[in-house]
Amino acid sequence: MKNQLTGLTLLTSLIVGITTAHAAPPTAELKVKGKIGVPTCNINAPDSGVYDIGNISSTKIQSGTARTTLPEITKNWVISCDSVTFLTVKSIDNRLGSSSATSGSGHYGLGMINGTGKIGYYTVLMSNAQVDGSPSSLFYTTEPTFIVRSETALYNGEKGYRQGWASADNILKAGKVFSADFTVKPFLAGTDTMNGPVTEETKVDGSLTMNFAFGI
Repeated sequence: MKNQLTGLTLLTSLIVGITTAHAAPPTAELKVKGKIGVPTCNINAPDSGVYDIGNISSTKIQSGTARTTLPEITKNWVISCDSVTFLTVKSIDNRLGSSSATSGSGHYGLGMINGTGKIGYYTVLMSNAQVDGSPSSLFYTTEPTFIVRSETALYNGEKGYRQGWASADNILKAGKVFSADFTVKPFLAGTDTMNGPVTEETKVDGSLTMNFAFGI
């Protein structure tokens, strides 16, 4: 009887051994794939981004340092993206150093005249903002935080400013189609600031670059 028990024990051990060797748990691989990309956005710049103030008579230029206000021009810009995103904008004055304004962060130069004379300056106002066809607030800031408003000047990005579309204080507004009116307000400097009178045809040559940044 003892031998039979021993034999049974050996047989059981053998069966367990075989089961362990040939019954490994099945495995399967789970994969997670995709692509991380950035939205593609197209800017619809009205009239190729040109604000034409036309021919200006030199008789409009005032003597001394008095400035002359010219008619403002408003154009609606539309930025369309292929996926939902936030949108902010920074500006760079391509005529930096030619603004006749002596203070402020939202003035852009109109070019030079009479050597080191300055033709004047212009400002840009953002208003009537929309995201996906619905009204949106705007903001400007040099900090991570901001306060929303219905309109904002386009302040100079070289001084750390950025503007954008927002739904509430400190909350950017997401969407695919962003729009806003950009109103240019030009001013001519006086003869002293221009280093003398205008004696020949001179081109008004204001230019800025708007760098749009997007991403969720």
